[in-house]
Amino acid sequence: MLAEARALFRRRDFAALAQRLAPLERAALRAEPELGVLLADSWRRLGQPEDALALTRELADVCEQRGNDRIFRERLNLEGMLWFDRGEVARAAHAWSELLRLASEAGDAHFVARANHNLGVVSTLQGDSGAALASYERAITAYHQLGYLRGIAQSHENLAITYRELERLDQAEHHCLQAIEYARADGSEDEVARAQQERALVLCLAGDLALAQRTALQALHGFRRLNSPADVGGTLQVLGLIALAQHRHAEAATHLQDALTLARQTQELLLEAEILEAQAALAAAERDEPGCRWLQAEASRRFVELGAVAWGERARARLLRIRAAAPTEEEVA
Repeated sequence: MLAEARALFRRRDFAALAQRLAPLERAALRAEPELGVLLADSWRRLGQPEDALALTRELADVCEQRGNDRIFRERLNLEGMLWFDRGEVARAAHAWSELLRLASEAGDAHFVARANHNLGVVSTLQGDSGAALASYERAITAYHQLGYLRGIAQSHENLAITYRELERLDQAEHHCLQAIEYARADGSEDEVARAQQERALVLCLAGDLALAQRTALQALHGFRRLNSPADVGGTLQVLGLIALAQHRHAEAATHLQDALTLARQTQELLLEAEILEAQAALAAAERDEPGCRWLQAEASRRFVELGAVAWGERARARLLRIRAAAPTEEEVA
């Protein structure tokens, strides 16, 4: 069963993996905790974060008894991701800092790289671009030494996000293209789509709205094919921003509302806050000042709760740039 589960995970067939493992008794998952970690990871990717976190925490004592081995570190990394998905950034950072310490002690270059990568995400959210760039560069160096193409792709994508937030759009697109290249070489369809989604946003900010829309649609088709609802929500948000930049307000409203529904279903709290901020920008474009103020207040409250105030401020500034760079309604017509 473990060999079968590993094969399904390598193929990224998370639905089949969850269907195979979910009927098992908890005692069986505790007896072979790698099965439990694989099931929890699959549930996370399938939009069942509460089930995933409950199982991940339930396996903590069993994994600790095993000592600082690969499954122990895998479970700790997964717990960090689940806390991060819930918006509990401080808990996520604590898990990943502990992971970095333990992976360094064990000489596990793979998890040293992953911990650096994830801590870079935390630094990005907190507005510390210098620390983020340093973390991602360390991760890329480690992943190159390992020959782990998927990790290299993920780190390039996050470098793109950091450079995009610094308004260095040429560098951001360069790293998007690097991420797509490494993800394709690895056969990681989800990472290809994720990098396409980021590139679409970069292109939108650069004013190339036609290419931005085509790129976002490629990402959307990829995520729907992979049955990844949270990522579909993120891509619909980008399509909403592109439609906003094109003065297609009805289309923007539909995309953003669909994105918000998926964000809430999958409990993607950071994505939900970003979408509320985007809806506020749409309300402002339609001269709905009371609606804009209410949505901005709701978004701000969530960013504060998530410990991502700096990220929220940048999201609002990004929306202002999108509206300012957009062609006039007459030019679109």
